[in-house]
Amino acid sequence: MPNPRGFTLVEILVALTATLVVAAALYGLINTTQRLSLAQSERASLQANLRSGSWVVSGELRGTAAMAGGTPAQNDILVSAGGGVTYRAMRGTGLLCQSPASPSELRVWLDSYSGYRDPAPGRDSALIFLEGDSLSAADDTWLAIAIIAVTVGNGCAGARGITLTTDDHPNMVGLAANTPVRIFEIMELRQYQSGGKSWLGARSLSAGEVIQPLLGPLIDGTGFTLEYLDGSGAPTADRSAIQSFTVGLRGISDNAIAVGAGIGARGTVEDSLVIRVALRNSVP
Repeated sequence: MPNPRGFTLVEILVALTATLVVAAALYGLINTTQRLSLAQSERASLQANLRSGSWVVSGELRGTAAMAGGTPAQNDILVSAGGGVTYRAMRGTGLLCQSPASPSELRVWLDSYSGYRDPAPGRDSALIFLEGDSLSAADDTWLAIAIIAVTVGNGCAGARGITLTTDDHPNMVGLAANTPVRIFEIMELRQYQSGGKSWLGARSLSAGEVIQPLLGPLIDGTGFTLEYLDGSGAPTADRSAIQSFTVGLRGISDNAIAVGAGIGARGTVEDSLVIRVALRNSVP
């Protein structure tokens, strides 16, 4: 009868060594995969953050207008700086359904009104188009009047309309039906610091809001930049000559990730996006 034989010490040591080698290889593979996955996720989040921020910024600035040599009422860019801008943000447009009988009341066809939201009293103002010489656009302008109250009802000769109660202004009496009306609020976009990080912030100056983060975190100092261009594409300091913006967004990852080949080496990643935004009335 054969004598049963077990494993020798050498065989056990060889098996343990092989197991450790395989385990170490698997651990390295899993660790590398995890590091790459986290890095890709952080980069994707950063890029998505920049893209979504660029859509918001371009949507806001695309609604502004400027007229070369125009009056302040004809230009929506109120303050222009390299790291921020203050502007009239368009929130809706419509047409008067009738000539105003009062210097403090406007009635807008509800069917003609389209916008980002309904007019908000105390927050929004109305821009009413005042036409001068019908053969020239040089003397046309927009009259800005604060909105005190908003009522929706059958105020347009039995049709649905939006009645805007405003500050008194004599120029409103006698305006023709179908005169354009724009609803706006004063907004500010700028880079600011909060919680030790830089953000692109937005706030309604008309509503007296505290600035709120819109995009970030950004690179300190240069995370949000604006260049103001005239019709030829050259930089301009004249707000009435602005025809487009070059907007630069430079973001930084919210979390540190593994970088380089060194074990334990960690750091943030950065990415940037530059877009060109034309004003509403820019001439191509």
